[in-house]
Amino acid sequence: MIEIKKIYKKDIPELLINKEFWNYSFLSISKHRLYAHYKNPNLDENDIVLLLSYLNNELVGYMGLFIDKINIDNSLEKIGWLSTWWVHPKTKGTGIGREILNTMYSENNGQIGISQFTPSAKRVYDKSGYFTTLKENIGIKAVLRSNLTFVIPSLFPKAKRLSTFFNQIDYLLNLFINIKLYIQKIVISKKLINISLEYINIIDDETLNIINKFNKKDISNKGKEFFEWLKAYNWVQKAPLLNLTDKRKYEFSIYDNEFEFSLIKVIKENSCIGFIVLQKRNYVTKVLFTYYDNSKHTNDISNIIKLQAIIQNTREIICYDETICDNYKKSKIFLYKTKKIKQSIISKAFKKTDFNNVRMNFGDGDCSFA
Repeated sequence: MIEIKKIYKKDIPELLINKEFWNYSFLSISKHRLYAHYKNPNLDENDIVLLLSYLNNELVGYMGLFIDKINIDNSLEKIGWLSTWWVHPKTKGTGIGREILNTMYSENNGQIGISQFTPSAKRVYDKSGYFTTLKENIGIKAVLRSNLTFVIPSLFPKAKRLSTFFNQIDYLLNLFINIKLYIQKIVISKKLINISLEYINIIDDETLNIINKFNKKDISNKGKEFFEWLKAYNWVQKAPLLNLTDKRKYEFSIYDNEFEFSLIKVIKENSCIGFIVLQKRNYVTKVLFTYYDNSKHTNDISNIIKLQAIIQNTREIICYDETICDNYKKSKIFLYKTKKIKQSIISKAFKKTDFNNVRMNFGDGDCSFA
């Protein structure tokens, strides 16, 4: 018999101290991710954050939900972004996966979106008939340093056993590449001579004004509460002793060697000209949110991101901001650039199918967090 248990915000304090739940053979969520949901400024007491699926009283699957607000034809609507979805392989053919999706859809009155997914998951979403295309963002992966340790095993999984060898190759190649990047660091720094930055965890009025000025077309109008929450409650925790953690108990992101957000206020001639949010996870920098005048300050913003990536030993930058992507396509600082595509879908329950004039930031949905 299939049973679906619903976890609401009001259930989180009790679940956090439930030893049986946390000592199960696999995790349905991490404690810090669950607590981050609890602190989500858009979450109400009776909003669902997690579905647990049982087969004959055995926990065999789950689905997580991140509650947000989006702008639909100048009206704020609550939306639940599907953030995790997993069922035990032994349940194949039982229909549990579809039952979880149907329950989540029904419990949220169909107001569901998905901001990134695998091809196999997309086939299930298409088959459900619930969704329509929200956005297909075209971005760029701009590579600064050699990263064969990751690239080769991702293309040829059997090569993973040679990771030590590839790591040594990366080290040798990057000795020479870093000389070039050191020179570029000096060149870029001179271009930013009139720029100053503030790394913040509190959104002041000047920063908020910049956000509000350049978010008019955004599908989700992020503000003070969101960014301060994002900075304070990470879904992924930095864990230098990664091998000693229980990360294998969870099918999604829980810990990593490096993980941090940079909320950067950009100042020129004593005025705030931009606000950007970057995520650094190991050797990858992601440009999550950007607010600036792209007719005036694209070069400055692009150079700030490049400079931080160089100094932080980043090996690649992933970005979906159109004008920054155009800037990077022309830049000679990178080893190479490849196209990235980020697909997002949204429920037909919102009764809107034309999102051509809507901007979707890379960090919208659950993409900021993991």
